[in-house]
Amino acid sequence: MLRLLYASQSALTVNEDSVRNILQTSRQNNALHGITGVLVFGGGVFMQVLEGPERNVLRTYLKITEDARHSDCRLIHITPTEERLFDQWTMGIIDSDPLEFQHISELRSCRTESVPGDAFRKVMQLFLARLNKR
Repeated sequence: MLRLLYASQSALTVNEDSVRNILQTSRQNNALHGITGVLVFGGGVFMQVLEGPERNVLRTYLKITEDARHSDCRLIHITPTEERLFDQWTMGIIDSDPLEFQHISELRSCRTESVPGDAFRKVMQLFLARLNKR
């Protein structure tokens, strides 16, 4: 199994309806492919975690990179994992600017090098805690 985190800039045309459509499509497709995760959106930025079978996660990510509703799609971290963090969500949503999460800046600053596992784990725990509050 694989866990992947990426960030991108939303297109100017993205609005609440666009995000609802993304969620609906993601939830349907992810359920078919055994993928779980969370989408964080706000401030013109998307950040998404995908987790599931390696091939399915990679195929989904490649498809995402071709979506015209965003640009500058950057892989922040990818890691093998034996268990899911977001097993309750085929695609959870956090309506918040991803850059407001204090540990995101640490991950973004490490994009061209190996990301420390602790930094990645902290971000995943923050996302999970936020989802569980809903």
